[in-house]
Amino acid sequence: MKYISKVLIAIVAFFSLNGCEDMFDDIKNYGGVPADGLITSVENAQIAVNGAYSGLYGLRLFRSQIYYYLDFATNELEYRHLDENIKMMTNYGYNDGSAFIGGYWKDLYGLVARSNDACSKMYILNEDPAFVNTATDDQKAELMRLIGECNFLRGLGYFYLTRSFGDKLPSHPNYNPNELGVPIVDTLVVNKEQLYKSRNTLGECWTEVIRNFKTAYELLPESWGNDKLGAATKGAAAGYLGQVYMYLEDYKEAKKWFEESMKTGKYELMETYAHNFDLDHENNPESIFEVQFQTITSDVVLGSYMWRNFGPDPKHWGTVNVSMEYVNKFRGGFQLDQEIYDDIIAHPEKYILQARPRRALQLVAELAFKQSIGSFVLTQEDLFDLYTGDWDALATEINTRFENEGITNFDIKKDDTRWGTVDSKYIKIISSASEKNTDPRMYDSFYIPNRDSISYTWNVSKTEPYSTNYYGFKKYIPYNSVDSWSAENLPGFDGYNSINQRIFRLGDMYLQYAEACYREGDQTNATEYLNKVRRRAWGYPIHTAGSPVDFAGGDFMDELIAEREKELCLEGHLWFDYLRLNKAEDLFGSRGFNPKKHHRLPIPLKERQIVGMNKLLQNDGY
Repeated sequence: MKYISKVLIAIVAFFSLNGCEDMFDDIKNYGGVPADGLITSVENAQIAVNGAYSGLYGLRLFRSQIYYYLDFATNELEYRHLDENIKMMTNYGYNDGSAFIGGYWKDLYGLVARSNDACSKMYILNEDPAFVNTATDDQKAELMRLIGECNFLRGLGYFYLTRSFGDKLPSHPNYNPNELGVPIVDTLVVNKEQLYKSRNTLGECWTEVIRNFKTAYELLPESWGNDKLGAATKGAAAGYLGQVYMYLEDYKEAKKWFEESMKTGKYELMETYAHNFDLDHENNPESIFEVQFQTITSDVVLGSYMWRNFGPDPKHWGTVNVSMEYVNKFRGGFQLDQEIYDDIIAHPEKYILQARPRRALQLVAELAFKQSIGSFVLTQEDLFDLYTGDWDALATEINTRFENEGITNFDIKKDDTRWGTVDSKYIKIISSASEKNTDPRMYDSFYIPNRDSISYTWNVSKTEPYSTNYYGFKKYIPYNSVDSWSAENLPGFDGYNSINQRIFRLGDMYLQYAEACYREGDQTNATEYLNKVRRRAWGYPIHTAGSPVDFAGGDFMDELIAEREKELCLEGHLWFDYLRLNKAEDLFGSRGFNPKKHHRLPIPLKERQIVGMNKLLQNDGY
């Protein structure tokens, strides 16, 4: 049971607040709370807290589109559509008028506003003599736990806001805690003038994030049981405190809080990596905090929109693909051995759907690569270079073979618009079949051309090979979305599904803990926790040292970064990693990243116009 989502169905609308509809969502009264907006019981306090969780569902947050910012910035994803509002996110072309960035800011402050409103009103209830004199000890304790949940959510909102819009991260060479962060509002808002605030300092913002997570840690329980599955816990608050101290470069404190989270939460790595992204293993022992999705009725849809925005189906939406730069991080080399070659020749239908391209694949394998059977190369480019002939001449020969076989109206260069390049669909098919020592997490992270199957039609019983020439986003996206919609009686096949997003899980924490240990000189634990993640990925006993994939020396931080890239690809963590480690300029300078500008987003122009251009100041460079 997904507690948070199911209770939200009872909410008619959200909070009452007579405030700025841009910085904070326009909030209306929600079911169970009296008309004056005050909270009078633990029961309607619980409804208010559920309303606070609803802030996580913002379209520009975890309903799906937060990944437009976080995964385009790193080039994990490439964009295949024409929407200029999104396209500008792929090459740092955004500005203060970007609709996406304005929505991202608004959704984050919506999360803060809901949490702040509910929390403030619960504090009022906690001091109300009528409640104090009549409530049981259990009710008073429950109210404090609910306050802890709101502090957690507010801390999460300010954590994202500070990292995204604050002038610099603490690890930046020119960080100054007195420079600009984001506006902080932490009291009950009763009029819109309270929201017309200037930006607090970075030091104040980080202090606020810590204060919220520490309050949450003190008030939250270690677990809720099945009646509140998915609610924030003490272990989650401790884990986020560990993350905050990583940004503050206080690795001793980070290490302490990670250890507290592991002890309190009693988390365990799932034996199967893919179980962190599917419907059947939600709220599993590896999950530290996940956003709960449930698509229930045509009136209230609380589903993830990941399929519609990121799904790989090219016949309907298919707006993104995984970049080959990130696909290649999973590969250990290529070797077209005799067995693979024979299979391509004998069974091309396993590799490509259409009849004529199947025959073309056989001919490319025979004429370009037969002489290279058994050759091992490290990269896809090296595999491409195994053919030393002229690609135009090869195209002519293949077309002639088609004519001789009575197959007309086929031109391989028209069939494959990238013929003669490493991006040729035939090169990609042969290289995919020839992969060696490929990290197994690739198959659970990406839809693989000519390996996976996927639904292409509204016929729920029909799936076909995923035969495009690009790799698709797979995490949180079911192979047959249509089947999911039908089973849940969803309206109009709109692309929603119920898979929770695990926005903080133990695999991530283990790798951050490994870094904290390394920074503190604890090489033993640093290596072991890196190896735990690596062993799980390759199917070795997680806690047994000495596996063939254990870290065997070299630059530890290089190994750790590479491990995080494979473990967490497409999950929205790597961009903040690269910023924190000051690697964005080296990695993305050629794509337009300006180190004086793009280490944070612009403050949305619309917000500045409302609050005051001279009050809500802009980040330099925008």
